[in-house]
Amino acid sequence: MDIEEFFSRLDTGEKDFSGVDLSGAVLSEVDLSGINLSGADLSGAILCKTKLWGTDLRDANLSGADLRGADLRVTHMEGVNLENANLLEVNWRGAEKYGAYFYNTVMPDGELVTEPNSYE
Repeated sequence: MDIEEFFSRLDTGEKDFSGVDLSGAVLSEVDLSGINLSGADLSGAILCKTKLWGTDLRDANLSGADLRGADLRVTHMEGVNLENANLLEVNWRGAEKYGAYFYNTVMPDGELVTEPNSYE
């Protein structure tokens, strides 16, 4: 699915985008709240200030993604890959992060996780 088809389907109210390949997509300042992106490939995607409130990101690949300032409150992030991702100023209060993988990841407070680490 290309980005145009993704937005077209999103505009019609579709919510299930599990397993979709949106690697490298520019999705900044878009409202993706409450949709299913479980297992999606969002590697290298630009998601700055994107609203992902309550979104299902379980087992998604967000390696190298730029999520600066994104709203990830109450998001399902179990098993998500955040290697080399930028999470600066992300709000993830209430997010389920069990098993999320961090390595060379910029955390919301600006700290760089330099050792492989899983959230438990």
